Amino acid sequence: MRLIKKNTSEGGQTKASDFTNAPKHERYQNSAYQHIEESCTLNSVIIRTSLGAFFTALVSAVFAISFAAIIYTGDLSQFLDRGIGLTLLGAVVISLVGAVTLSYRGGILGPQDLPAILLASGAAGVAAQTHLGDEAVFATVTCLVALTSLVTGLLGYLFGTFRIAYLARFIPYPVLAGFLASTGLLLFVGGINISLGSYEVITWMDYVSTDAVLRWVPMVCIALAMVIVTRKFNGFLVMPVTLFAALAAFYTFYIVMGISMKDLAAHGFLLGPFHDGGFIDAIDPSLPLRADWPTIFQYAPLIITAALSAIIGATLNASGLELALNQDFDINQEMAGSGIANVLSGLCGGIPGYHVVGETLLANRLGLFGAAAGISSASACGLLLVLGGAVLSNLPIGFFAAVIAFLGIDLLFSWLWQERRKMGLLDYGIVLLIPLTAITFGFLTAISVGLMMACALFILEYGRLETIHSKSDMSTRRSLLERPDTELDVLSETGKSALIIELSTFLFFGSANTLRQKVRTVLEEGPNVSWLILDFRRVHGLDVSTRHVLQRIESDCKETGQKLVLTALPSGVSDELKERTKSIQTCPALEDAIEMIEDHMIQQATQEGAIGTGVSDQLETLIAQTDSYGYTERMTVEVGTVVIEKNSRSQDIYLLLSGKLCVIDPNGGLEETVVAYIQPGAVVGEMAGYSQRPRTATIIADETSELIRINLDLIFQLEQERPDITTEFHRLIAADMARRLDRTTALLRDLQT
Repeated sequence: MRLIKKNTSEGGQTKASDFTNAPKHERYQNSAYQHIEESCTLNSVIIRTSLGAFFTALVSAVFAISFAAIIYTGDLSQFLDRGIGLTLLGAVVISLVGAVTLSYRGGILGPQDLPAILLASGAAGVAAQTHLGDEAVFATVTCLVALTSLVTGLLGYLFGTFRIAYLARFIPYPVLAGFLASTGLLLFVGGINISLGSYEVITWMDYVSTDAVLRWVPMVCIALAMVIVTRKFNGFLVMPVTLFAALAAFYTFYIVMGISMKDLAAHGFLLGPFHDGGFIDAIDPSLPLRADWPTIFQYAPLIITAALSAIIGATLNASGLELALNQDFDINQEMAGSGIANVLSGLCGGIPGYHVVGETLLANRLGLFGAAAGISSASACGLLLVLGGAVLSNLPIGFFAAVIAFLGIDLLFSWLWQERRKMGLLDYGIVLLIPLTAITFGFLTAISVGLMMACALFILEYGRLETIHSKSDMSTRRSLLERPDTELDVLSETGKSALIIELSTFLFFGSANTLRQKVRTVLEEGPNVSWLILDFRRVHGLDVSTRHVLQRIESDCKETGQKLVLTALPSGVSDELKERTKSIQTCPALEDAIEMIEDHMIQQATQEGAIGTGVSDQLETLIAQTDSYGYTERMTVEVGTVVIEKNSRSQDIYLLLSGKLCVIDPNGGLEETVVAYIQPGAVVGEMAGYSQRPRTATIIADETSELIRINLDLIFQLEQERPDITTEFHRLIAADMARRLDRTTALLRDLQT
């Protein structure tokens, strides 16, 4: 049959006109081709979904039965059938509810081993109660399990509703990676244990006995083969075909070994035997009435522990699935949905559960997405509950063990091998430590150790961050006061004795002592330092250890003759330090400390007669000698008078003789910010006057002030008549501007180093 070639000349899209304008027989052929193509795609999706649902359902059922066996064992083994029935009913409910309440609908909720193991100890304690009859024991154990699920559900719902579950976002990446690796290791070990079935393992040597090797070695080989095949080949049929091939491999192996189905069943190689009547008889609404509630309440600490363990497991599993599936979950909705599912499951006597990593990943690998994953998981449990497990009796245990081991090996390969290149050595060490701890001391212990190691690593790395933002001294750093050049000369000469260290980051016990050592090193490098200012404006916070270290720094300064000033400290910390150390000085802001020390230096220089004649004095003398030329005007302004307005244009400059001016930046007219105060003797407005650009700030009188206004237009006109006057005037102004520029350049250099 001849088919029309698709026109992909425009963005790879087939034009509608290519089809409608084609001859009738060609349109028919093309339509038939598309129909065949769509049918093939639909059939492949149906096959893939069906296989995914089938295998997901089988694994879910096996897990549910296994967890029931954990609790109803020993003296409680006589109630195993009824325990399985309640567990299957709970699994049906929790899976179905999860399918419609989770943010990621492809996630599967199911009973979990961790709460089952914890509840097993309580169940054994209940079974040991001699005053309880058999039926009372069963009812009490059942209600203990159910109450734990209810408490777990309520906590999960509250965590999700009040958005507390978002704290899971702060779990470090190495801990999540280690958690997934631990899950893989536990799945692998669990697969081996499932393959051993009823074979009793007492020591590690029992694993290498002939009977044990025949049980787990073929399973591990098939699991490894599944990992290799699924990683080497892509396609929607790869996983289903691999699973069928694995199932066939087990039967082939048993045939080659000459083991009959009867022998397999007799030696525990098959999943069964299960009775034919189903487990529906386990549902008994009167169980709470026959339970011994005082005994149950004695296990309140165990109930709380199991519930909290389930909450932690749920957050870790959900976060781990996010990472493994590269999906974004609403972690709070995941917790709330899991909480609702546990409440309803608990009302049915189900074991506490949460996100099942292995089954969810298996469903995803099999192409089972959305609510179909949870529904499939619930379907097998429901069928077993109603029909019994005879249909599963002839399936080899090793097959299910291989599927579980396959998921474990796949996770181990991903998170222990592939991810190693993405982490530093210490981070990868945490990833390795968690699964080793999990297999030796338990899962919760492993996560706790991982979190502690991650916190220790964080403290170590954060403590290495540079706590000193910048270093400068008062030879270049100035307060908001614009002082006359004579005072600026004094500050330039004596300012090196005042060292300014601006701190940053969060100061805590891991960095406080390092800060002290750095401060001591800086002081040793500058032996003539008399003042030390530590500025905390950029510090986000400081702990108690840092406060004690600040006292030690103050003692160090006393010993070496420096005065310590702390600026921009939180008020509570400042008051506390003043109470502890009376001699310590604090200022609300760095500018306040700089102004205080400037005043001290200038006062000391005045007493010593070290202040000479400056540019302002020379300007004032020059103006007095040439006042007859009319280029100046003496003026007195009251408080609040605008001397210079922002964005105005003029060529006037001013010499402040007395009083005080305030420089204001309106910031777009919404707020007024004081950027400087101008002291007598300062030249004002020369930059805009010479550049002929608009004024960049508003200057008003902060006190009644006397000024000399200098008209640059007249100065420029005077250049022809008296070049000597204008040359000297320009020289003095240029010297003043050059001094300021040099100081600014030096300050920028200090702040960048």
